[in-house]
This record gives sequence, structure tokens and C-alpha cells, in this order.
Amino acid sequence: MPEPSAPSYEARLDAVLESVTDAFYALDVGWTYVVFNRAAETYFAVARDQVLGKVIWDLFPQGVGTPFEAACRAAMEQGVPATFETTSRLRPDRTVELNISPMRGGGIAVRLTDITDRKQALERQRLLANELNHRVKNTLATVQAIAAQSLRGADVPPSARERFMARLVALAKANDVLVAETDAGATLGAIAEEMARPHGDGERFVIEGPAVRLAPQTATAMALGLHELATNAAKYGALSAPDGRISLTWGLEGEGERRRLKLTWRETGGPDPGTPGPPGFGSRLIERGLASELKANVRLVYAPGGVVFSLSAPLGENVAEG
Repeated sequence: MPEPSAPSYEARLDAVLESVTDAFYALDVGWTYVVFNRAAETYFAVARDQVLGKVIWDLFPQGVGTPFEAACRAAMEQGVPATFETTSRLRPDRTVELNISPMRGGGIAVRLTDITDRKQALERQRLLANELNHRVKNTLATVQAIAAQSLRGADVPPSARERFMARLVALAKANDVLVAETDAGATLGAIAEEMARPHGDGERFVIEGPAVRLAPQTATAMALGLHELATNAAKYGALSAPDGRISLTWGLEGEGERRRLKLTWRETGGPDPGTPGPPGFGSRLIERGLASELKANVRLVYAPGGVVFSLSAPLGENVAEG
């Protein structure tokens, strides 16, 4: 009994196109349909026999003069692919993502994905995140009010009260960054810019580094650590002098499992920090908090030109590229 022959390339391709859930169709150089898969039949509610061999603009005149037509012509005539979201012309209550690509030998392929449910889920997630942010801010405001009453005693130095309040504000701002960038965490760049904003942003800071994303708890630790550095710089370091500047830079080094984030905070133009006293809460927050959350090696040096803080952390769940 002869063995069955292997399916041809065309047969395998047809099987793949029939199995995908996205609507897919292809047009030749004359704008006629040459492929129309099962998902496309379902989405457009039309049998492929009524479509194949027909010109798209005859069957879909409402697409003429739209960004869809412009993208199709750019792909057909110039070989420029396009991906974009739009409201469906056939189903105005649905949002679709269109991927339009030139085909080898001429013609274009169009993939249509209905993303309505996904966008609605993201919107619900955004609303929930904003509600949570509102509740967190209310809680922090309550803590701030309680602390203001509790720390009003004569035995509490005003500076201690100010530092505590400033840390609460920094915690609230870190939460704002996390909510703005979703519960996936926050980028190191966004945290650094938020920290620098009260101190003059680009006027006093140089902030440079590649895209790095921090997990939520790690992002909060980084925000508090950078806040402490900035607060100390404003009181005693570079930001307390007219010509003082701060360079906050980071990079990625190594390969594979040895890939690491290297970050440096360097102050210049400020007064000599002198001999540091016993480490206070701020120093412990900077060194131990970041070391614990990022599994990092940290170093805080009171150099003649100003404070230098360095951090080296492995990439992983808490620290990632992108």
C-alpha cells in the first residue's frame, strides 16, 4: 500500500490560514481578493465564493478615501507596511487592529484583529487603578494629618517633622508614577524625572540612561532612595549651591545571567560634604532599602566634590530592560 504523500506547501499554508482566529485576506496587484480565510468569512458575514476574484473597492466602497485605503496603497505601491487601530466601518461598536503588509511578488496581505474586548478590559483596569490611587492618596493624607498632630510635641525637632512629611509626599508621587505606567511597574526614567522636578529638572540635573523597567515595590524603593539623595543634596550638597549640579546616569552591562544595571548619582559644584556622621534613617533607606529590594551592591561616598552614590543590580524579576 503506497504511503500518503506529504501535503504541499500551499496546502499547509491554507491549513494555517484556516486555523487562525484573526480575519485574513490577500489582494493581488489588481486589488482583487485571492485569499479569504474562514475567520474573515465569519467577521464580514460573507462566503469566500462571493468575494474571491472581486475588487475590494467594489465590495467595500466605504473604505475609499479613508486611512485604510491610504495604508493599502502605500503597501501596494511603495512596499510600506502599516499597523493601526480604527473603528470598524462595518461594526461601529467594535475596534479593530489592522496589519497591512506587502507580499512578495506583488499584492498585499491584510490581517484584522478585533481588539474591542481587550481595550475595554484595559479601560476597566485603568479606572480601577485610578480608584486605588485615589484611596491610597486619601490614606496617605490621613497618615500625614495624624503624624502632624503626633509630631507636634516640643521634644520633636521641626527638621524631623519636615523630613517625615517629605517622605510621605515622595511615597505619594511614586504611587502616581506607578499608576500612570500601569501595575507592571514604572520606568527608571519616569521615576528619575519625577524626583528631579521639584529641584529644577534639566537646569540642575543631567538624567541619562536606557529604558529600564522596575517592578512596583522596587520602583517605590527607588523613588524613596532618589528622594533622600535629592533632599540631602538640597540641604547640604550640590543643590544647596548656585552652581551645583547632579548627574544621574545608568547603563546595562554584561551578558545573559550576568547582565546588570549600573547606576551612578554624582554631585558636583556643592560644598565639601566633610566627614559624615553616624548613618541616619535617610542613609539607611538609601543603602539598605535599595540593596534589599534590587538585590544590589550599593556604595555611598562623601567625595571632596560632592556625594557619589553607585548601585549595581542584576536584571531579573525586579529590574528588566524595556
